[in-house]
This record gives sequence, structure tokens and C-alpha cells, in this order.
Amino acid sequence: MKRIIALLLCLIMAVSAVACNSGNTPAETTKAPETQAPATDAPETQAPATDAPVETTEAPAETTMAPETTVAVETTPSYEFSSLSAAEQAALKAVMPVSLPDYSSYEIVTRAMSFDAGADEYVIGGNSKGSTKFVTEAEGAVFGQAVKLAAINDKGDNRTEIEVTPLADMDISTAKGIMFYVDFSNVLPHSDETKKMCTSVTINTNKYRAKGPNNGNGDGSAVGYYYMAGTWMQTSNINACRMEIPTNFAGWLYIPSTSFYGSDEGAGLGETFGDIFVMNMRCYTDGYTYSADNYIIFDEIVFVK
Repeated sequence: MKRIIALLLCLIMAVSAVACNSGNTPAETTKAPETQAPATDAPETQAPATDAPVETTEAPAETTMAPETTVAVETTPSYEFSSLSAAEQAALKAVMPVSLPDYSSYEIVTRAMSFDAGADEYVIGGNSKGSTKFVTEAEGAVFGQAVKLAAINDKGDNRTEIEVTPLADMDISTAKGIMFYVDFSNVLPHSDETKKMCTSVTINTNKYRAKGPNNGNGDGSAVGYYYMAGTWMQTSNINACRMEIPTNFAGWLYIPSTSFYGSDEGAGLGETFGDIFVMNMRCYTDGYTYSADNYIIFDEIVFVK
């Protein structure tokens, strides 16, 4: 009996041992997938790769900004003579004098004061800036656009004049004279007949103006010319630097560089304007009846050689 009991106990213990062993094996097997868990993390380690396209898509955004930079550094104004078509150049030359006063041919050095670009390329100052506007050929410009100003200052008590600052650079180093168009046909003569109509264009306010090589303060110290009926007529300065013109004159004037005095240099200029950096130009007028009902036009202030 004891043997039977002992055998039964051994059999029970053996069965228990097998059961325990068979129970532990699945436990270890179920833990195996846990060791595989890092493999499920692999997509997370690749997440930065999914960020890369985001950075790549930002790069084209910076590239698309390049055209804005190109526009900002544009330096070739559309109103330069060289930028005009052949037909436009011919049309401009057709309304200009055929030669200089000495009958020599000439070339336009710069048209940077053509006024064609209007308010986009010019800043207007001076005592008549309030009345100034840009007008077309139908409104009195000789070519393209011009500036029109009332025949009296903004205060209503004196002559009209404006200071024009071009936003484009003006290289006048090789130019030997300045040519410009004025229209005084829409003003009334002064009641005092001794007060003659006159006009001028000066450089950098009054630093360079037609007062003659010796900075003469009297009349006749500088030589100029106005173009009438196909002929240059000699004139001279009155009222400091302003060139005398016929009553109600409308046409071209030419002043050689040798008629200009440079206060910076303390001397007259030579055969060319030389290395002058142009900051602005002043358009002077006088010798008419001051009236807001009348007006004067300036156009095509060009340097020639």
C-alpha cells in the first residue's frame, strides 16, 4: 500500500513538474514580442525623414523672393535716350534743334530730366511745388511728359520756380552744354516793360549756374541761346543767372558749360561739366505778370555733347 501511495506521489510530482515546465514556456514565448517592440519603434526613428520634405518645401519659398530683389536693384530708367525705340528717338530729334549754335552736330548724353517717368522718378520741391503737375503732349509737353506750374509761387506773391530731384543718376562728365524746353506762351507780359521774361536751369540749387566764368553779378556776364524759327539767337543772363527770352517765348534754350560758374570750385567751368554729381536742378522764371490763372511748362532738360 505504501508503495502504491509512494508511486502515486511520484506520479503526481512528475505530472506537476511537466505542467510547470509547460506553463513557463508560453510565458517566455509571450515575452519574445516584447523584445521585438523596438522594431515597432522604427517608424518613429524615421520621423525626421518625414520632416525633410517640409524643409525642402521652404527652400523654394526663399527662391521665389529672388525676383523681388531683382526689381529693387533695377537701375536703368525707362526714359533714358538709349532705351527709346528707333522711332521714338527719331520723334524726339524731330522736335529738337538740328544743331548747336556753332552749327555742329550733337549727341544727347542723358535724358534723366525728361519728366517722362512722372512722379515715380522725380521729387518736386521749391516755392511752387504745390501747383506743379506732370502733363502730356496734348497738354503742352514737347515730347512725352513735362512739368507744368502756375505762374506764381505757392504764397501768391512772387515768381514761380521749382526744384526737381531725379531719382536716377546723371552722368554729365562729357557734356559740353545743357539744352531745355520752356513754354512761356501762357503768361502775361509784366506791366513794367523793363522787366523782361527770363528763365534758367541751375544744378544743385545754385551751386552751378549761368553767371559767367567770373561769377558776374551784373547782366550779360554769361552767354546763352534760344532757338526761334530754325535759328539760334544769342542772349545773356539777367536777374543773376536767368537768360532773357522774347515775350511769350516757347522753344529750346542752350547754355554751354563755359557760361556756368561753380561756387564749389570758385571758378568757371571748362569745355565740359566735368565730374559733377547732380543731386537736383532748379527751374527759374521771371519777368511776367504773376497769376495763378496762367502757367509755365518745362520739358526735356538734357545734357548734350
